[in-house]
Formats: sequence, structure tokens, C-alpha cells
Amino acid sequence: MDVIMFSGQGAQKAGMGKAFYDEFAVARQTFEEASDALGMDVAKLCFEDADKQLALTQFAQPALVTAGIAMYRAYEQEGGRPGLLMGLSLGEYTALAAADVLSFADTVKLVHKRGLLMAEFAKPGGMVAVMNLCDESIEELCKSAKDVGFVAAANFNTPEQVVISGEKAALDFCVDKVKNVYKGKALPLKVAGPFHTPLMDVAAAKLKDEAAGIAISSANLPIISNVTADVLTYEDLAEHMSKHMISPVCWDTSVMKAIDMKGKRFIEMGVGETLVNFVKKIDDSVETFALTVESLK
Repeated sequence: MDVIMFSGQGAQKAGMGKAFYDEFAVARQTFEEASDALGMDVAKLCFEDADKQLALTQFAQPALVTAGIAMYRAYEQEGGRPGLLMGLSLGEYTALAAADVLSFADTVKLVHKRGLLMAEFAKPGGMVAVMNLCDESIEELCKSAKDVGFVAAANFNTPEQVVISGEKAALDFCVDKVKNVYKGKALPLKVAGPFHTPLMDVAAAKLKDEAAGIAISSANLPIISNVTADVLTYEDLAEHMSKHMISPVCWDTSVMKAIDMKGKRFIEMGVGETLVNFVKKIDDSVETFALTVESLK
């Protein structure tokens, strides 16, 4: 069974999706739909990014969703048979559009608004990827910074990589301790705030209000949610989206759930091979590849 994985924020770069745009009419149509929904030239944004807008959350999010759906539609058109969907953080919204839970137009408008809310209401802070520390050590590390500021685990990417998120002083404290006490590695990420923590609570509440009125349909495929590492249900999707913004991303256990559900081939649809590499570190026995025009043909 094919498991489709969609990229999260941070993967974006100029040129993303262009090869599919050039090759497939359905991809060009996808970019046109996004442009009509947002009132901006999304193809120009993704392919040229002359004004460096992809560095801004409110533009990066709809751009990534558009590129992911363009690739997904080309994959389906060429005979691909998806069995399960998942996405890293923002990528869960791309999965919702792919499963027809949300219309594509509603999705790009919602994530554009989500990006604006995250940029406006995120408390000051950032995120740091920590390598080669176990989950217990990460928990201990975050607790040790409590007198300096708030920090918490935000992304459980692989057994060897956890992203922590929080206030700058606490992050600086943790980076120093990772290097000098745990003898591990810490890499600050280029993000605009302490995402996937309670420090995003104001933005999360406002997103819930934004999402409350959006039409929801029955999913045509199951989606593994980052929040629960289980199949997503839709009884209160707006509440889930709010919780998603302030909760850790459980990517490693989500991948294991997909494998338990007989996922055999994990296909990344987005930019680069970040998710492919994560899956390999979680279980190197499954087949993985990042979709390109050449691999699709």
C-alpha cells in the first residue's frame, strides 16, 4: 500500500512544483485554482520568489499545499493508487485536501490565514533540532530550563531527532546544555516562533474560529494525524486544528502506525527528501522515495 507524505513548513524553496507544472495540465490547473482562491500568482510565488515571500509563514503555507496537491493529482492521474495519507505539521492540511475532507480552495485560504495568525500572535521564541538524545533526556532537558523560560518537545521526528520549541532564553540554555553536558548536537531552525507549543494558544484559538465555518466532507482515504498518531476523525475538525497548532508533532509514531496499517511504500510529495530520510531512520525495511516527474513516469 502506498503511503503519501506531504511536506511541512521549512521545506519550501523557489522552484518547487515547477517540473510538474511544466509536464502536467492537472498541475497547472492546481496552481491556477490556488491563484484564483488567494488573489495572487501562486506559480510566480513558488517558481521565482523574487520578493523572498516564501520565507514568510503566510505565503509558505499555501505555496507548500499547492505544490503538494499538484504532485498528488499528477500521481493519481498517472495511475497511482494511494492507500493512506499523512503530512508533517502543515502537511496534514495538504492531506485533508487530498482526501477531499476540505476543498482545495478552502484549504489554501485557510492555511494562508493560519500563517497570518501564526506570524501575528506567536509569542517570541523559536525551535531547535536536537540530535542523539533519547526522549527521556529531552524531557529532562526541558524541565531543567524552567527557571530560565518555557521550552518543550515539539516534533518527535525520529528516534534520534527531536525538535524543542520555546522562548529564546530557554532555548539558548538548552543548546548550551546539549553541547556541553549531553555531548549531543543542536541546530536552531529558521522559523518565526515557538510552534507546536502552548505559546501558540492565542493563534490556535483564532484559527479555531476561522475553521469553524468551513465545509467538511467525508474522507475518501484515511489520514494519520500528527497529534494522535492514529486515524483522524472529523467530528470537530476546527477543535483538532486548534489542538494541532499547540501540540507536539508525533511523526515517528505516526509512521509506525502507517506501517502497522500495512503501509509498504512511503512516497514524499513536496520538496526534497526530508520525510523519506525520517522514515528510513524509523524503519529502513520499507520502500521510500520522493516523487519526481521522472519517478512518476
